[in-house]
This record gives sequence, structure tokens and C-alpha cells, in this order.
Amino acid sequence: MPGKYKLFDLIATFDAKETRKVRKMLRSPFFVYQKNVLELYEEFVKYYEKKQQDPTLEYLFKKLFPSEPFDSLKLRGLMSYLLTILEEWMIINHYKNDQIESRLILSSIYRKRKLEKNFQSSIKKSNELLQSFPYRNEYYYEQSLKFYKENMIHEMSSKRTEDLYFQEISENTDISFLIRKLKNACSLLTHQSVVKTEYDFGLLDNFIDDLEFSKYLETPAVALYYYCFRFLKEKNNLHYFQKFKSILTDHRSKFSIEDLKTPFLLGVNFCIKKLNQGDKPFAREGLELYKEGLKQEILLENNRINRFTFSNIVAMALVLEEYDWLEKFIDESSEKLNPTYRAATICFNKARLSFAKKEFGDALLHLQSAEYKDLVNNIISKSLLIQIYFELGEFRSLESHLDSFAQFIRRREVSDYHRKNFVNIIGFVRKIISTPSYEKEQRAELRKQVKEERVLSVSVRAWLLEKVG
Repeated sequence: MPGKYKLFDLIATFDAKETRKVRKMLRSPFFVYQKNVLELYEEFVKYYEKKQQDPTLEYLFKKLFPSEPFDSLKLRGLMSYLLTILEEWMIINHYKNDQIESRLILSSIYRKRKLEKNFQSSIKKSNELLQSFPYRNEYYYEQSLKFYKENMIHEMSSKRTEDLYFQEISENTDISFLIRKLKNACSLLTHQSVVKTEYDFGLLDNFIDDLEFSKYLETPAVALYYYCFRFLKEKNNLHYFQKFKSILTDHRSKFSIEDLKTPFLLGVNFCIKKLNQGDKPFAREGLELYKEGLKQEILLENNRINRFTFSNIVAMALVLEEYDWLEKFIDESSEKLNPTYRAATICFNKARLSFAKKEFGDALLHLQSAEYKDLVNNIISKSLLIQIYFELGEFRSLESHLDSFAQFIRRREVSDYHRKNFVNIIGFVRKIISTPSYEKEQRAELRKQVKEERVLSVSVRAWLLEKVG
């Protein structure tokens, strides 16, 4: 939770290595020319190492100026000065870690000072760094554009006109623009579907169709977001999605893990959405994407798998009936789950697997073995319990559970989709129970309703159709 002062919040984010670097920096007269700055910083470090709350201003002032009466303005001025120093240090540290950007800035400085030899040496080093950069991503094309612009300005200032890099500047301008524009458009489309609004895509509508046959799709970074935009927007989703997936796999080496996190999430979330709409081919597409993301560690954060990602992988594998692979996945990947949610996530997904294999008793035992702390998995586990009670023929328990589950849904804040989905499941199960098997016409009508209901999870729809006959 943010504290009262920006300085407090900033220092609290420093890890041990950064804390040591800042301490060393604050001892330098190059950065600091006021007294008590290092002492003020050390007081904050003591508090955060002990995981205490922010120290009070009165406490800090007494520590720094023990013989003086409390002066809020004096202390706030010192805090403001320390914050300014830390911000400058972060900027310097950022550019120090970005060799290409810092070298291009240095080249610009040398050019402005008319130091020809220094400029040539620095711009040559910039080019070497660019050529050795391992990725051909948005960053690479933006830095290439800066490189060619810097060379052009230098050549023009030197009255040389034989090579002004106009073509290179034009191409890198186009590529950089297209990557940014398409990337932003994918974000707009995703957000648009969530908040139910319409965004203006600006210039994109004027040239999106022309890109299909342009040379720009030879650039993987452009093609990646072009096909992503297409499958998010167009009706021929599967074709564009497969094109998108081929870029992710065939040109993996051209992107960093950070570059690929957003496209992978856009891809798997789209597959989940399509699967929920009953489009089963996307189960295969989504699972393959998940497998690749796990193999390349793109879907891991600090070597951890998000519990929702874990459960989504299980859901897709169940649709495809890849039970052997799934059992191995649960056993081998469980240690990568957050310990807080590990037991519940494993039990829940083992219950889903046992149910799919028609091992209903085992499924019930798995469900009863854990306490579910997150709302979504809690609700899904209650939905699965409906199916288990039905399969075990425990209809008294089922009736009681349907009543309690309906109340649970009404009292919780869940998304419109989840609420509608689970209300539909409860309603259809009640109708199946109350409609005798010999009532053929009523059963046929009920089957039609199940098939036509738009909001109903794929696996449960298949199960309901099986039960209704």
C-alpha cells in the first residue's frame, strides 16, 4: 500500500543490491552537497529492513538534528532534495544499463560539440552495438531510426550530401510506427471487449488491408501484431491465429521473453474466449501455445506459474482428452505454483482430471481436500461438485448443493459471464432432474435449449447434453 510520501515509497522498492549502490552514491560529493542526506536515507533503510511502517517526521528530525526544535519545513526540504538525487540516480542508472541508447546520446553530444573524431568513434560503437543486439523487436527499430537520424544530421552539418540515409530513415520510421500502432490497436481491441465501448483506431483503418500484401509483413515484429490484430477483429479467426502462432514459434529468437509476454497472453486469452463460445479447434491452438510458452518460460514469473494459467492449461487439455500428458503436467509443474495456492490448485485440478476419467469418488475426495481462497476456482469447484453428485446418484445432496450454490452466486460479486454461466448450469441440472426420461418431447426441447444457450462452458455443455439424452 502506498505511503504518505513519495520518498518513502521509492526507497521501499530498492532491493539489497540497489540499496548498496545508493548508499555508495550518496557518499559521493558529485551527487550530494548537503549534510544529513546519507543519514536520512539510512533511517529509511533501517525501517524497511525491519518491515516497519513509515517513520514519523518528528522521529526523523530528532535523529538528524537532536539539538534543534522540530522544523517540518527543514526536514521536508531535505526529503525533497534526497528524492531529487534518487530520481537522477535512477535516470543515470537506466541509461547506463542501456548501452545503445547511452552511446547514441553520447554521439549526439559529440556532434553538437563538433568533436569529429569522438563522434566517429562513438557512432561506430553505436552501430556495432546495434548489429550485435540479439533481437529484432520494437526497441531495435527505434534505436536504428535514432542511429540513422544522428548520422544524417552529422552529414548535413558537415556539408556532405552523398549519403544522408533517407531510405533507411524512411523504412525504420515505417516499421517503428507500424509496430507501435498495431500493438496499441491490439490493446484497444482487448480492452474494448471488456468495457463494452468503441475505440477509434485512427489511421489504421486506412491502410490495414494494404498490409496483407506488403513487404512489411516480412518483418516479424510487424507481422506478429498484424496477425494478432486480425484474429482479434476478423471473422476468419483461425487462419489469422495460425499465422500469428507461426510468427511466435518460427521467429522466437528475434524477440526477448518480455517482448513475447503480451502477445502470448493475448493469444491464450483469445483461445479461452473462443473455447467458451464453443469453438473447439481453439482448444488445440491454445494448448499448443501454452506448451510453447511454458517451454520457453514466457508464461513464468520468477519461475512461478500463475494459478489461473495452470487451471486454464488443465481445462484445454481436458477438452482434448490429453489425460496422460495432463497428469504428468500437474505432477511436474505443481512446484512452480505459489505455495499459498498450491494445495488448493492441485486438488482442484486433480478433481477435474479424475472426473473426466469417470473416477467420481476420487474426484470428490480431491475437491474435499482443499480450501479454495480465490472466488473463481471456488465457484468452479462448486460447479464440478454438482456433476459429481449427479454421477454418484446422490440426488439429495445434489438438491441441497444446488440451493446453496444459487445463494452463493447471488451474494458474490462475479463477472456477468460467470454469473450467467453458473446460473444456467444450476437451471439446466434442475430441469434434467425434474424431467423424467420417458418425457421425450420435453427432453428434446431441453436438449435444444442446452445446445442453443450462448453462455455455457464447453465441458459442462457436453456433459449436460449427455445427461439429457
